[in-house]
Parts: sequence; structure tokens; C-alpha cells
Amino acid sequence: MYRLLLVSDKEEIRSLYEHFSEWENLGFERPAVASSAQEGIALLSHSRFDAVSSLLSVSEGKQFFAYLSRRPEMLGMETARDEARLRREISSARRALSSRDAARQMKQVDDFTRVMQGEFFCDLLRGAAMDENRIDERMRSLKMQAIEASRPVATSSFRLPQGDYFLAEVWRYGRERLENALRNIFENNDEHMYFVLLIINPHHMRLLGLPREEMTKEEACAQMTAHLNRCQASLEAYFELTLDIKRIVGYDSLYALGRENSLRTAH
Repeated sequence: MYRLLLVSDKEEIRSLYEHFSEWENLGFERPAVASSAQEGIALLSHSRFDAVSSLLSVSEGKQFFAYLSRRPEMLGMETARDEARLRREISSARRALSSRDAARQMKQVDDFTRVMQGEFFCDLLRGAAMDENRIDERMRSLKMQAIEASRPVATSSFRLPQGDYFLAEVWRYGRERLENALRNIFENNDEHMYFVLLIINPHHMRLLGLPREEMTKEEACAQMTAHLNRCQASLEAYFELTLDIKRIVGYDSLYALGRENSLRTAH
């Protein structure tokens, strides 16, 4: 159930909310009630509420709304003066809160799916052996309709020669934050390609480029080269790091990459 805070210095308003009998039927616990701005601020500071309703005198209202302006996540509910209006406002607030919660849940699912998508492609970059059926199964489960495994892909292996020194002597925020910064640069996808970075250590990395549209293997490799040039410019601008590209390899498809991994595993 949702939790509401009423803040009002009007006794008749507080009485209406306190004696209203349909809260639970409408999806809310009985509301907490404060009779002043200061009391309302204290309750909001120490307890969790999903929505707030307020009706205050001008001086009290200014103080309370100044505090609420720092809590933009809090849903404001119109204050009612009779039961019929209160019933409508509660129903409207419940719909708004339900929609917000559904959106948050969907975002959490999407974020988790993106992480799992990256892990799948990193497994291939690490050399995981996968046949076509396994690749198709994983891509279906990860909802990757925009990427087709039958299209050519490009991989690159490269080094950041100063990586260990940079991490130990220059970068002060820890390895995890450095890796996040590098992903922001190398996984900066464009309209043509989807990129996934595998960080093996601070100076050795691999990158996979997957076309979002039809293109040849040579075009995929050209897109990879152009992307690495952009990444090099960003590395120099933000970190004064250089990129040492070892190789760029094109494959006829993602399946072909999985088959090559299988051959390596077999030997």
C-alpha cells in the first residue's frame, strides 16, 4: 500500500483525512498527519512517503514548499475539502504512483538485460565456444532483435601502453571507475554499429563491433577503424592516453566468431 502525508494547519481538513474510511480500499494506508510545516518537514526527513498533500497558511506554505522543492521525486496530491473530492484525488494519485512504479520496474529490467547482453558478447570475446543454436537462443532470451547474428562482425585487440602507470600514479578514483570511464568511450554506439568492450587488464582490451544494418565484412572493419580513431581522440583529450591497435579482424558473421572459438577450444 502507498503512504500519504497530509500537512495542514486547517483543523477541518485534518479531520476529514483522519476520519475518511476508504483509504485501504483505495490502495493507501491511513495517512500521517502534520499540523504545521515544521512538523511535516520532520516527518518527511525521517520516514518514507509516496505522496504528500498540503494546505497551509501563506507563511507556513512558503516554508514547506521551499523544502518540497528539494524533493522532486515526491508526488504532490491535491488537497480535498469533502469526501467525494478526496475519493477522486486518492484514485488519481494511486494511478500516478502505479504508473511510476511500473516505469521504474521496466527500467530495472532493461538495465539488467543490457548488462546480460554485454556479458554474452564479452563471453564470445573471451573465446567461449558457441554453435549457431546457442547463439540464437541467447540472443532471443536477451531480446536482441536489432542485432542479427548472420551479419558480419569486426573485432579489435588493442593496448593502452600506459594503462598500469595511469591507474597506479595518475587516476585517483579506483579501477572500477576507470573501467566505467573507458566503457563510456569505447561503447559509445552509433547509428551503424553496436560496440562491446572487454577489459582484460588496465592495458589490454578487446572490442566487438556488430552492425545495426546490412553491410559487408570490409565495411564492418572500416566502421571499427573509424570508431577506434574517435576513441583515440577522446582518450587523448580526457586522459592523455594513447591507443596501440594490435589488429582488427572481420568475420562473416557472429556465428563464424563462435565457430572459430570452438576450433580453438578443440585444439
